[in-house]
Amino acid sequence: MILASAAQAQGQITLQQAQAECQSIAQQQSGYNLSAAPTKTEPQAGGRARGATAGAMAGAAKGKSKANQYGNVPDEMAEEYTKNQMQDAAKVGVVAGAAKQRQQRRQGTTNQQSSEAAANTYNQAYVSCMTAKGFPGQ
Repeated sequence: MILASAAQAQGQITLQQAQAECQSIAQQQSGYNLSAAPTKTEPQAGGRARGATAGAMAGAAKGKSKANQYGNVPDEMAEEYTKNQMQDAAKVGVVAGAAKQRQQRRQGTTNQQSSEAAANTYNQAYVSCMTAKGFPGQ
């Protein structure tokens, strides 16, 4: 009974050693680090809204700056000018925000595909190594 437990413990150590070696080999062959595997992230929504907000703020600053340059402009006209600048800049911001969001979404897809390919290569190398060491299905 003691002999069986010792043999079982020895088998466990050998399995753990084989796993560690095969993980190292698979990482070297694939460049994929299992412990630092990236998590799947979705691109942030609301690119158009963020762009419109940023554009409106920039337009407001520009409008107020221009209106302040001319001290004899009535307040209503200065406010109207500032409002128009905000609206125009917000429209541009919507387009820029949407473009940035699309770019982030495309980049995320490319990164995910690259990561999946490296993970597949890692898994194949690991399974091959374990099988070669006499531990099929581990």
